[in-house]
Amino acid sequence: MSIAFFNRLVAPFPLRLVQIASVIALTSIGASLALGATLDEIKKRGYMIVATEDDYPPFEAVVNGKPVGYDHSLLAMLRQQAGFEVRQEILPWQGILPGVASGKYDAAVTAAVITDERAKSLDFTMPISESTMAYVKRTGDDRIKSIKDLSGMTLGVQQGGASFQVLPDLEAELKKTGGKLGSIVQYGNFSEAYQDLLNRRLDAVIHNIVSLSTLTAEKPKQFELGQRVGEKSYAAWAVQKGNPSVLAFLNAFLAQEKSNGTFKKLQAEHLKITFDDLPDYPLLPGDRKIN
Repeated sequence: MSIAFFNRLVAPFPLRLVQIASVIALTSIGASLALGATLDEIKKRGYMIVATEDDYPPFEAVVNGKPVGYDHSLLAMLRQQAGFEVRQEILPWQGILPGVASGKYDAAVTAAVITDERAKSLDFTMPISESTMAYVKRTGDDRIKSIKDLSGMTLGVQQGGASFQVLPDLEAELKKTGGKLGSIVQYGNFSEAYQDLLNRRLDAVIHNIVSLSTLTAEKPKQFELGQRVGEKSYAAWAVQKGNPSVLAFLNAFLAQEKSNGTFKKLQAEHLKITFDDLPDYPLLPGDRKIN
């Protein structure tokens, strides 16, 4: 059974049932955890293995066989400064964080949104971007003017991604005006979701504000940006929980690039938006500290 077909099967089920299924999957992953390599072990073997995504513009993408985007630009600088080889594994989103949590990869050099659930098995670097969720609709769809109009609509989200995890917040917001969450369709990548939106199989797609800002700037005749959904949140790189040496190594690199202006330059180039007030340590949605 294909992932896309499975997602369409589970989409009509209540959100709580899908959440339970996700917890079971994460528990299974946790059963096979292995200790990740420390920075000293990485130096001894001579290389670090980092995982990046293949279809997450403007953060990460592969165009004509070449990796491009905000994270890839930062990774190129990391390679120059690391003092050892940095090997890159480019793969679909669904395998990245479980791979880091299990010790298969040393770090996730991807814009992973910091969430309560992820913080249980991963440690995050300082944020590299804001990643608050928002929705996008078809340009000219006058049925949807604000969050409350999403009541009963068919929404597209990424399987296991932050857009899926913000659904309880959206559900609570809709209830305030007597609305309810409609059908949810999960996708392995957003390009398929956007196409389904244009083909009217979806009413809106939920994704982070940066990706949607870029999308609507590039294709204003097709897509229109809506309001933010849920609490303010941040994206960061990640390492296995309890690996302070690798975390400190990555934080030192990111802090340097932030202080010398590289962050802001690359944000303007790739994200089409800059963030002057990013915190120097990871924060959960709503600007909460990680316990």
